[in-house]
Amino acid sequence: MTQPPPDADARRAVAPVICYPAEGLPAPDLALYARARSGARKLAEVIAPPREAVCFEVAAGQFFRITCTEGSQVGDLNLWNAQDLSERFYSGKTRALHGTHVRLGDRLWSSFPSLRPMATITGDTLSWYGIDPHGGAVHDVIGTRCDPYTHNLLSGGQYHQCCHSNLIRALADHTGMSLAEAEPHVHDVLNVFMCTGFTRDTGQYFMKASPVRPGDYLELFAEIDLLGALSACPGGDCSSEHSSDAAACHPLRIEVFAPEDGALEGWV
Repeated sequence: MTQPPPDADARRAVAPVICYPAEGLPAPDLALYARARSGARKLAEVIAPPREAVCFEVAAGQFFRITCTEGSQVGDLNLWNAQDLSERFYSGKTRALHGTHVRLGDRLWSSFPSLRPMATITGDTLSWYGIDPHGGAVHDVIGTRCDPYTHNLLSGGQYHQCCHSNLIRALADHTGMSLAEAEPHVHDVLNVFMCTGFTRDTGQYFMKASPVRPGDYLELFAEIDLLGALSACPGGDCSSEHSSDAAACHPLRIEVFAPEDGALEGWV
């Protein structure tokens, strides 16, 4: 092990600098969104079955809500520009701008060269959770998604009921693409309801049982026309194995709501 320099403690004590101060971001008008949501009518509902994924569409200016329905369950969310799948949710830049876990008022940003808000979080019944003593929090943009490649690397087996494969099948079914055509469009996710963090000693990514309860939801406002895909993770509440046929899994509901005409006057 390399010996520390004499001023090691002083070097460790240097104050951190926030890379991207949030004050420089364009702020969403949450009051406008709340007024628009109050009179919105429900347009559609789809269910992501346990251990499966489903696609849904949301027009710009509409809201979509992801709800835990029957038992503690996390979901992996992909978002694309409905007219151009090359513009998709950029979890890494969203993480750099807002932090490891997103919360009320944060936005899901799109890939280069657009780099614009795709959706804004307008409702979250888990906002009470905060950061727990282990450093865990909900709705992370850290994890990539459970996938057959990592499973094979770590365990030497194939597992295609994972979120990566689920999202591929859902996108292929919705668009008519082949599985091979759909796979490159599947990307790093927003882990809805998932409770995660980094260990203090080794800095490793961890998960723990999600605090989500039936009736809890995450709601977002679509800033552009969106195609979404949500996988009800085979890990269930992610309290043990991430990809597992043994975990208790439950469906997730996605609802789409449209504001009344004129309710978003002034919104760009």
